[in-house]
Formats: sequence, C-alpha cells, structure tokens
Amino acid sequence: MSSEEFKLADSVVYDAATQEVVVTLRDSSRHAWPVRLLEMVQSGADAWLPLVGLTDEQLAKVEVYGGGQYILWDELGQVFKVSDLLAGVYGREEWMKKLMATTK
Repeated sequence: MSSEEFKLADSVVYDAATQEVVVTLRDSSRHAWPVRLLEMVQSGADAWLPLVGLTDEQLAKVEVYGGGQYILWDELGQVFKVSDLLAGVYGREEWMKKLMATTK
C-alpha cells in the first residue's frame, strides 16, 4: 500500500455529542473536525446559501465515497475531499477567509 493510499478514508461517523465528523484513515489514524467549520451550502439563484438547521439525524448519514477520497452527505448534497480536510481546507477560499477572521 502506497503512502497516498494510507490517506484515504476507511470509515466516517458523525459524533453528535461533540458535533464532529470523525474520519478513520486506512492507516488507522483518526481525525475529527467540528461540523461548524465545514462549509455546507446549496446553490441559490445568485449565490451559495448556507444550509441551516441541520439535525444530528441528517449529519449522521455521512459515508465514505469515491474509494475513500471523499466523505459524502448524499441527502444534503455535500461532499468534502479527505485530503483537503487533512490540509485544513474546509470550503471555498471566501469561507476560509471568513473562518480565519473569526479565529484571530
């Protein structure tokens, strides 16, 4: 198995107690991200609109997708690339700037 294959997701769960998505990679390492950091949006007529009021039940329906390259909330239409999450990229550039401004 190559080092890149170790960085693929083996499993994913949503932890409602911590409100985090937890990804276990093929090398057995576990990584967790607060869902509030992830840019969850839908396309509107003129802009991307944030998804609001997501329930624990909806967030629990997350799965590994694309041979471990992505995590997917199919019902919500949300896909995140595992390598981006590992690199600290949780959304579009605009979203990341907003996050950085709020963490200073």
